[in-house]
Amino acid sequence: MSDSTWTWPDWAPHVLWMRKCPRCNSVKFKPGELRPIDGLLAMFALRPVRCMFCWRRFYWLSVHGAPIE
Repeated sequence: MSDSTWTWPDWAPHVLWMRKCPRCNSVKFKPGELRPIDGLLAMFALRPVRCMFCWRRFYWLSVHGAPIE
């Protein structure tokens, strides 16, 4: 048997369930740049954000246009 672990594909959007970066544990985010797929993901209330410390791009559920801290 193989002990390989499954990782999330790079082409798939990374959704944050908590408002904390899983890579660097930062809680500071800014709006992410828009990409062509963001229009489709907006229909599911997902919006792009970028961590201000490690610059990793994620999506999170938008809540009535709440400001990003």
